[in-house]
Amino acid sequence: MIGVFIGLFYFFGTETAVVIVSSTQIFFNLEEIMMNMQNMNMKKAQQGFTLIELMIVVAIIGILASIALPAYQDYIAKAKGANAVASMSGEKIKVAEWYSLEATMTGVCAGTTMSAAVTCTEDSGVISYTEDNITATLTPTAAATGITWACVVSGTGAVAFKGCTAS
Repeated sequence: MIGVFIGLFYFFGTETAVVIVSSTQIFFNLEEIMMNMQNMNMKKAQQGFTLIELMIVVAIIGILASIALPAYQDYIAKAKGANAVASMSGEKIKVAEWYSLEATMTGVCAGTTMSAAVTCTEDSGVISYTEDNITATLTPTAAATGITWACVVSGTGAVAFKGCTAS
């Protein structure tokens, strides 16, 4: 297509443009030419996202994910530890009842029926429960006013939460 577009001429006052294509004269209305050019510009504007815009969005999502993922993992670890502590609430009552009747922790594990999932240490009343590699351990301290419990969570990814420390 060599020499397809040879020239564009505009005649003042007539609003007529002449385009010479392959030595053939074709007459166009100037308004039609301008409308076609505007349509071409609109099509360019409506093409979509550029590569750099998409790369910026991907980078922002990556940054947000790098912040959110560790926070979510901590949240899950805290929930597992709290669930382990809550699972021992019935055993805490059994230990406290044993102490109120016997005035000692000796024989607390043998004297009460603990659930199979809870581990009880004889002569101290320490109870523990494991949930998904996170172990919660409750250690009772007997006093004249009652029993207080020390809570420790340990294991892979254990995170301290309110009322419990991590080891």
